[in-house]
Amino acid sequence: MALVFSIIALVPAFDSASSGDSQADTAKTEAERRGLLEVTAVSARFTDKLDGVEKSTDSEKKVTGLIGPAVDISVRNRGSGSAIITKVTVNVARSESLATCGGTGGDLGIAAHYAVEIPLSKKPPFTRATTEDVRFDVKSGENDRFSLTIGPDTEEAGKAPWIGVVTITLHDADGSDLDIGPLALVSEGEDEHFYPSGFSWKISPASSSCMPNNARTVEKVMQIPGITPSKEFAALHRALRPYR
Repeated sequence: MALVFSIIALVPAFDSASSGDSQADTAKTEAERRGLLEVTAVSARFTDKLDGVEKSTDSEKKVTGLIGPAVDISVRNRGSGSAIITKVTVNVARSESLATCGGTGGDLGIAAHYAVEIPLSKKPPFTRATTEDVRFDVKSGENDRFSLTIGPDTEEAGKAPWIGVVTITLHDADGSDLDIGPLALVSEGEDEHFYPSGFSWKISPASSSCMPNNARTVEKVMQIPGITPSKEFAALHRALRPYR
């Protein structure tokens, strides 16, 4: 037992210079470790977990469970250190409301809040950033996923469905960026004659005269090289086929 304690006691003084060098080397190695993110999967579809507001001519109240577009991103860290996403920007290439012909009834309006809200009054291209602090840590060798909601600005959202073409950039704490996209998104709007229904879209005769323009708009988006449409955008493209 005494021999063991003697050895332990001697370890710190065994070679102080060598120990200092070892600590410096360790610190240097830690500093050189970096994350290396890669996207393993990306998809977009509606979520029903959005908060928002319900407005009438003389009142406003908060509501939950609203539906809107969300992008689901899966990543893997192939680097030797953590990859820490500290900021997300959305580069907007296209943003507009589709045409609507039918009346929507009443003066009640419901608008969802998105993590990244796209102003309809601003002409693309432009960039929007997440407004809240982001700290998404992907450890070395691990896989992870997160969701980002993107849609029209609450104050500017109209009754008609909105469509957008965006590229998402993930900004790492080490200064590196990872681009994702382009993605085609669509909101459901509030038009009782033109709205998503299951795996398709409901288009009533009252809105048929506006659909050729919408069909051309959606077709142009689908022709963008490398475009990834959301589930609902792809369904809209199929539903508008008879009007092209």
